[in-house]
Amino acid sequence: MQINKTYPKPQKRKSHRSIIIGITKDIFLLSALLCAALNAWSGGKAWSVIVIWALFMIWTMFVSPDMIEYNRISQFTKAIVQSCVMLVLIDVFITSGWVSNVVSIICFGSLIAVCLLLYTDFERQRRNLLPVILLSVLSLITSAVLMIISKETVSWQIPVTGILSFAVLAACMKTMRGNIKSELKKMFHTI
Repeated sequence: MQINKTYPKPQKRKSHRSIIIGITKDIFLLSALLCAALNAWSGGKAWSVIVIWALFMIWTMFVSPDMIEYNRISQFTKAIVQSCVMLVLIDVFITSGWVSNVVSIICFGSLIAVCLLLYTDFERQRRNLLPVILLSVLSLITSAVLMIISKETVSWQIPVTGILSFAVLAACMKTMRGNIKSELKKMFHTI
């Protein structure tokens, strides 16, 4: 006698969150396409680039945030970098001339805020050094590029941002105490 055990196949159920994210993704993509088409149809300045970047910012910060590097330093750094890119896009596509001062002030303030977040609770935040290093490197590169581009009209905040970003980078390297390779190996798991 042969008994066949047949069990019903379990249905793959999507969670409510994944359904909402799928619907929201379609709405965001449709909005981006409509903005680009409307901007191309109406002509003029490329305001749709700024709207598409804002949609991307909303998507990455609120709708579908990071799952691995979801800590306060990483999220703050990501928000600052995306906001600076938004300001550069506004300066390039809408109005120009003010972005160097504003971006350098934002980098200056964000470096101070990230250092406060890192060093006020250093034992728990020690493994979050990579976003601080990346922000300081980006701030250093930004201030160097701004100093090269605007030779005659360099205001005080650009060199101060460069000096502060170099100091933060040096402090992070000092915090690693010479074992940079092992710390990077822990961060990337591949080196």
